[in-house]
Amino acid sequence: MKNKIAIIGATGLVGNTILKVLLEENLFWGYDISLFVSSRSAGKEFLFEGRRFRLLELDENALSQKFDFVFFSAGSKVSLMWAKRFADMGAVVIDNTSAFRKEKTIPLVVPEINFENISNHTKLISNPNCSTIQLAVVMHKLMLLGEIEKVVVSTYQSVSGAGRRAFLDLKNNAKNVFKCGINDEIIAKIGEIQENDYAEEENKIMFELSKILGKTIDISATAVRVPTSVGHAESVYVKFKNNVSVIDALAVLDCEHIKVLNDVVYLKDVRETNVTYVCRLRQKNKNELEFFVMADNLRRGAAYNAVKIMKKLI
Repeated sequence: MKNKIAIIGATGLVGNTILKVLLEENLFWGYDISLFVSSRSAGKEFLFEGRRFRLLELDENALSQKFDFVFFSAGSKVSLMWAKRFADMGAVVIDNTSAFRKEKTIPLVVPEINFENISNHTKLISNPNCSTIQLAVVMHKLMLLGEIEKVVVSTYQSVSGAGRRAFLDLKNNAKNVFKCGINDEIIAKIGEIQENDYAEEENKIMFELSKILGKTIDISATAVRVPTSVGHAESVYVKFKNNVSVIDALAVLDCEHIKVLNDVVYLKDVRETNVTYVCRLRQKNKNELEFFVMADNLRRGAAYNAVKIMKKLI
């Protein structure tokens, strides 16, 4: 019997990338896939890799279709309204928004790190923030070297992290999402400044990293929006309580989903891959390392992580 899959927000940047990853992971052909969109686009025909879909509106009828897996990528408001209802109907819901990441009973999962947090009874799974995922996979490996005392990260995040309208702002030199414009501009915050003086995106990184790694980490984050289309970058400083070396770090970072380069990494190398790239790995003091991390935020930071959760569950 075919698994029934639904993608909510199917024509958005992440929703469309989920389709691409499903195809690459052999989960596209032979699976029953339904694509849900806003009322503005519902009823239209959508062609993907030779397969025709009729775009559907998310409504009460969708709940009765008994989906096995539902991916949410249409914004937190939509997730808060519908995600738990699909889970109550028996679907495994993988939510790509921030709606449930802080709920203690809902696992925040990066499959390479904490897949065991998903039980046989789990029906709602939260996909972490895009900038958090690429940092988490590296930090998880570095934790093998000893106890971490402090992490300082500065992110340089592409406009695609803010959705299709932001993506078009860069392409068309418009000001629909970024009121100051984003062409030839840098915005030194992502989201509104919160009560602790950190921006929304910074608080996401600081909270989520500890939840994923299962250990409270002293982390300070600065998140910056930059005028690039796809791909997030991070400058990272890590202080250990014990001595470490670059050679030690290379030994633990060398794995299937992380690639360490001697030279610098460029966005053209990162895009359309599911790998997290590390470069500029260097020693500051005997117990301090610094490095640069880059990944495709739509893939490694969103769609690939979500699809890999489903694939492991299957």
